[in-house]
Amino acid sequence: MAESYNKFENFLSTVRTQFLPRSERFEVAFFGPEGVDKVFEKSLSLYCEEAQIPGLAATNVPIKIGPWTEHRTQNVEFITTDMTFSFIVDQNWKGRQYFDTWIGLTADFTSKEVGFYDLTKGKIEIKSLDLNDQVLAEWTLHDVLPKVINLVPVAWGNIGVMRMNVTVSARRWEKTI
Repeated sequence: MAESYNKFENFLSTVRTQFLPRSERFEVAFFGPEGVDKVFEKSLSLYCEEAQIPGLAATNVPIKIGPWTEHRTQNVEFITTDMTFSFIVDQNWKGRQYFDTWIGLTADFTSKEVGFYDLTKGKIEIKSLDLNDQVLAEWTLHDVLPKVINLVPVAWGNIGVMRMNVTVSARRWEKTI
């Protein structure tokens, strides 16, 4: 019988010597363009209930290798994936107003006129925290644009606070810590 590459005891001894990040310990900071409510940005972080750490998607093509018909996949570029943030809706809907204003700067709702890219992009920082609010890791999203403000469902049968989801895209991101 084949033996395991990693034994369960090795896993236990490894994870017991370190802090494993918790999914509920995070912080998000939003830095929108001029024209959005800069005073509310700090509060927006408090209302952010769920965030996503950015990922990458590779675009690839098959490359023919040698005289035979062997094809190998080769990555040719990387694109960032869209990220969705969930927010608890505040009493005055300021979070919704913040993103309505931001997405309105990118393209006017009535005239459909597109705004200048450099005047509409923002930045988002996502931080993983330990139990003492110390930053374990940080990702910075650059040149962020809101892409989708999802519907906010309401129903007589629902009980609880309202939530809204906002999907953004970023031109690039980097792990800063």
